[in-house]
Amino acid sequence: MSMIEGQRYFLLLLVMLGVIAGHASPVSAEESAKVAFPSATAPPSKFKIRQAKAKGIELKQEPGFPIEGKLGIPDGSGPFPALVLLHDCQGIQEFQDNWAEAFVLAGYATLQVDSFAPRSVSGTCEDVLGEGVSGLGGERVMDAFGALLYLKQHPKIDPDRIGAVGWSRSSTTGSALRDGSRQFFQQGFKAVVSFYPNCKSVASAAFADPILILNAGNNDWTQSELCSSLGEADPNVEVLELPTALQGFDDPKWGAETVMPGYQNTLKSPTFGVTFGYDEIARQQAEAAALKFLSDRM
Repeated sequence: MSMIEGQRYFLLLLVMLGVIAGHASPVSAEESAKVAFPSATAPPSKFKIRQAKAKGIELKQEPGFPIEGKLGIPDGSGPFPALVLLHDCQGIQEFQDNWAEAFVLAGYATLQVDSFAPRSVSGTCEDVLGEGVSGLGGERVMDAFGALLYLKQHPKIDPDRIGAVGWSRSSTTGSALRDGSRQFFQQGFKAVVSFYPNCKSVASAAFADPILILNAGNNDWTQSELCSSLGEADPNVEVLELPTALQGFDDPKWGAETVMPGYQNTLKSPTFGVTFGYDEIARQQAEAAALKFLSDRM
């Protein structure tokens, strides 16, 4: 697809999806604000409940960690479908703000979850393995569900039409796993979109909710073939293959190609160095595919 054809296709799709998703209109300044909500928590295990009963103790669910986010809602009375936006190891970036604006224009409310600032974390790209060891990775999954529960109570949100969009090493794929934290919740996200995820950790997993993987085929930070194989093995997984795209293909700050030598990369020896690069055609294809996937399922 040429750039001109891609632009025409995207503009046409955006107009159509604006009607489908709730009569798109610009975000209202008074409705774009910082909000606070608790991270979700898992209920006590059956074993712990039995232990507490034997001791005559009433076991209560632990309160969630206080999280912050940026909420954007289209003009109008709603109720609107909504998207929980989940950042990568860099934290919330400007290009994700741009995505939030695009989704609001398409008729979706958006909640950008900030998992790092409330925990005094600046980023984890230089130690992605450490994020898993520390438990922060699991906490970020529960942040996603905390955002889901928060939106379900919002008067302008349709509680049955909430999806999630995440980037790279976010909690997006983990939020949809059948045997992960998802099992603690009766309902998960209606649809999930994941930009260039690390599929190694979920290569043999099953997904409970529909997920679209935007697979950067020229990515040196993940094994893109594992993402491709997920789409072949699981009916809940769809994959858009972008064979020449690099990590971060939707973030203009990277330019045509930028290497981050301090970012941890277990696929290399020594285990550092990640190549990023912006690709406008790939970004347009990803946006069109994401909006169609969401509108079809929400």
